[in-house]
Amino acid sequence: MSSSNKKEDVTIDTTRTTMKHHHYSPARVIIAVSGTIQCGFELRSNIDYKGCSNNHTGNDDNAEGVQEETVKAIFLGYAVVRGVKMYFDIKDTMAREYDPETPHRVNPAMVLTGDPFDANQYALYLVDERACLQALLGEPRMLTMAPDAVRIELDDKDTSPEVSALARAIIRKDGKSNINQCAVMAVVSCYTLSTFVAAPAKEIREDGTRVTSFRESLQKFANIKNDENTSVSPGSEEWNRHVAEALWKARTTITNLPSDHDQ
Repeated sequence: MSSSNKKEDVTIDTTRTTMKHHHYSPARVIIAVSGTIQCGFELRSNIDYKGCSNNHTGNDDNAEGVQEETVKAIFLGYAVVRGVKMYFDIKDTMAREYDPETPHRVNPAMVLTGDPFDANQYALYLVDERACLQALLGEPRMLTMAPDAVRIELDDKDTSPEVSALARAIIRKDGKSNINQCAVMAVVSCYTLSTFVAAPAKEIREDGTRVTSFRESLQKFANIKNDENTSVSPGSEEWNRHVAEALWKARTTITNLPSDHDQ
């Protein structure tokens, strides 16, 4: 015997007193990120959805047949936004996230300034919507995801052509007329802290625009030299050593670190 409750969208099997939800198909969303969850860095897998799907068809309710499900994020390209300034959060050694085993790990903090001369090049990914919350779990508490706080500059030279083409296709599909900008969900910082150090710009343009991008800005911050004869990759021993040394140097120059800094 069974009864259907359409308002709750569930089917109740009264013979077993269990509740079975109808199939849910998660959507994909585009998210702009800047930091160690980009390709080439150690936390990249944080924007892959990791869950489980139960393919068990027996009558018992044990865990047999449960298989891990992973939905990998897809890199779409890069996008420049204005009104955002990148900082590096130089963790106090007493902070929750500070780990002496990974002294090279650094959290960029994207602060909304509203200044059009502050610009950042984000990396865009197509992700399973369920991964958005997972990506923030265990991260600094001052971070959040905002659906329309930043706008992609679709005509900017450092915005990938593929990103611009996709955005304009969506704009036209929605019947909108502004094909020069579009909003995108992005990771931003809710607060600024005394431990924030401005990230060096990868480029200062003729009009005064200061453009940051995580890899290039961190490379400058750590004084890592890359030329035609030398290439130092993120995650390599040399890269990590340079970044750890730069972070330690910056940490020693910061005064008045808050004793309760546990971000």
